[in-house]
Amino acid sequence: MTAPLAPGRRHPRREAPATLRLHVQLDGSFPPVWRRIEVASDLGLDDLHAVLQVVFGWEDYHLYRFATGREAEPGAAFACTADLREAWDDDAAMPTWDVRVDELLAEPGERLHYQYDYGDNWWLAIEVEEVVEDRVPPGRAVLVEGAGAGPPEDCGGTRGYRLMVAAADPTHPDHREALAEVTAWWGRVVAPDEVGLVPFEPEAINLELKASDLAGRPSVPRRVGEKLAALMLRFRDLDTERQLRALASTADPVDDVEEETAARMVRPFTVLLDTVGDGVKLTAAGYLAPAVVQTIFDELDLGDEWIGKGNREDLTVPVLHLRETAQQLKLLRKYKGRLVPTPRGRELAGDPVGLWSHLANALPIGGRDAADAGWQAGVLLLALMASGSTDNAEVTVAQLLAGLGWAVGDGQPIDRRTVTGLIAEDVHLLHRVGAFEDDRHGGWPGTVTPDGITLAQAALTDWGS
Repeated sequence: MTAPLAPGRRHPRREAPATLRLHVQLDGSFPPVWRRIEVASDLGLDDLHAVLQVVFGWEDYHLYRFATGREAEPGAAFACTADLREAWDDDAAMPTWDVRVDELLAEPGERLHYQYDYGDNWWLAIEVEEVVEDRVPPGRAVLVEGAGAGPPEDCGGTRGYRLMVAAADPTHPDHREALAEVTAWWGRVVAPDEVGLVPFEPEAINLELKASDLAGRPSVPRRVGEKLAALMLRFRDLDTERQLRALASTADPVDDVEEETAARMVRPFTVLLDTVGDGVKLTAAGYLAPAVVQTIFDELDLGDEWIGKGNREDLTVPVLHLRETAQQLKLLRKYKGRLVPTPRGRELAGDPVGLWSHLANALPIGGRDAADAGWQAGVLLLALMASGSTDNAEVTVAQLLAGLGWAVGDGQPIDRRTVTGLIAEDVHLLHRVGAFEDDRHGGWPGTVTPDGITLAQAALTDWGS
């Protein structure tokens, strides 16, 4: 598992969105190519990327990143998902998905730099000209003014762009030579109006910005924890990316859990640890002794959910599952015919808040690792819980798993039955700690409780702590 994502922030987020008036200039262009735009301060960096693509006439074909410095000394870098996924560079770039514009641009005179297409290597210098409090621009981004035709995609960078400018302008002193070179590129005679520069058309640009529906995009998460980040690096389509970002925005870090809440939720494990004490002898078949099973059964009042005497572990599934889960959580282990607490189990036995945090960090327990379908399904379940909506959870998880590239059999989409199997272990544990309502007539896995929402949010933000 990688280290937690570094924060990379300079300013706290504004409490109320404002308008940032930005001057954006294409480095190395002559005559100068620039745009003056107004954007809502609470846009994400990925939203600002979308705005820049529109106002300069690009088509979002290539990787991009933002940096706090220029090309020679870029400083802190914030890269797009595809860049991070492909590990394009060895630098410590951070993701754009949970960074707001106002965290990097807050006061007049501050600058940010945008790099697009690492082959043509376009760089835009973005400077704050003015901050207008208590309002956002119509549609959350508008073009105010600008000048200069934009460079088309894949035109060869600054040199190619300057050549095209000369070829497109019959009055340019280098027009004939430039047009001849462009003609040689294309392999046919090229007229000046065919060169392909992107015309600067303010009205069309603003119409496209309006159609992009920036107001309808998910809010920017405060910090995407590594569990969701591991999935966001795997998405295969933009719809899955948007859904994951929407779920991430509901998984903001939570305040410290109250001791009463923690004690209530982890009571099954507290009872188990107290009963095991310094260790108990196992039967020849490797099960807990009947007296121990009966004690746990009675203490947790399991008679309402399980028919039977409750004194044989192999026939008392709730106790068996609880003990096996405690072993998965590395609270207990088998040693020389006995069940004994681990050092971590001893430490947490009398610490309900610590035990609750340990549980949150360990979730999901299904799957082997972050590359496993069961683990990914468990993270998606936690994300749905954090959002407060687990209706048709299996269907939603199945759709998102498909967007992450999973299939069954000969390429058929993941179905709800498969998802049920993938998340069954986590659902059983989450029911045991009261994360779902105990409604036998409701759907499976059930309605998430307020305690379950808090646990899921902690599980998605505390990884690695």
